[in-house]
Amino acid sequence: MIDQIKNKINNLNNSAANTERAGVKQAKAKVEKVEQSITKNKTDLDGGKVSQFVSKETIKNMAKQPPIDKISTSRIKSAIANGSYPLDLDKIADALFDAYKEMKD
Repeated sequence: MIDQIKNKINNLNNSAANTERAGVKQAKAKVEKVEQSITKNKTDLDGGKVSQFVSKETIKNMAKQPPIDKISTSRIKSAIANGSYPLDLDKIADALFDAYKEMKD
């Protein structure tokens, strides 16, 4: 009786181990397929359209600088300093209240 129980337990353990190994093999195969598709589908994001007109050094320099329009920024700053920049206080209050409600949720 004890031998039968031991055999059943061993059979269960072996079948579980085999199932686990098969699952690992399938997972590895899926990972390999994904990795292969990624390496096959690596393409230049801009398709060479931008880089043919702009040098790589220019692109690197642009990436270092923040995307700020300095002309518009200086125009707005001077309008605020002069007091001629139009402020809609109702819109500002609504936006602040909406942001507050989002934070509370």
